[in-house]
Amino acid sequence: MVVQKSVVKSRVFGELEVSEDSIIFFEDGIPAFENLKKFVIVKEDESPFYWLQSVEDKDIAFVLINPFEIKPDYEFDIPDDIVKKLEIESSQDVAVFCIVVISEDVKQTRVNLKAPVIINVNRRKGMQYLLDDERYPIRYYLFENLDPNSQK
Repeated sequence: MVVQKSVVKSRVFGELEVSEDSIIFFEDGIPAFENLKKFVIVKEDESPFYWLQSVEDKDIAFVLINPFEIKPDYEFDIPDDIVKKLEIESSQDVAVFCIVVISEDVKQTRVNLKAPVIINVNRRKGMQYLLDDERYPIRYYLFENLDPNSQK
């Protein structure tokens, strides 16, 4: 079996050679970027962060983090219509990430816990889903919440 390779151009990483089967399809795009449907996940060694790089626009890449690493009690149910849309068959199919907004003042770096990115890793389908759950803010200040000695 021959794995097809593609070159993805990225403002952050230059040219990336990726296998066709690593491309994730976002049927509805990402809010505010609905025209972009194909993305790849790039992981840097030794970093808790990932990048969701657009295959179609080299200038569009989102920083992601696994929310369970920063908030172990993070939990939500995936509605049946989303399970069907992403063709999820078991919990092993699912990877969950949250978008990180990195500020010039690193202490202001925040994570959007309200709208996780849900990916079926087997079917390579993804979407960003807005939770109807008041426990999770759009602006969860990463360093403020990780450092128990920080002042608010």
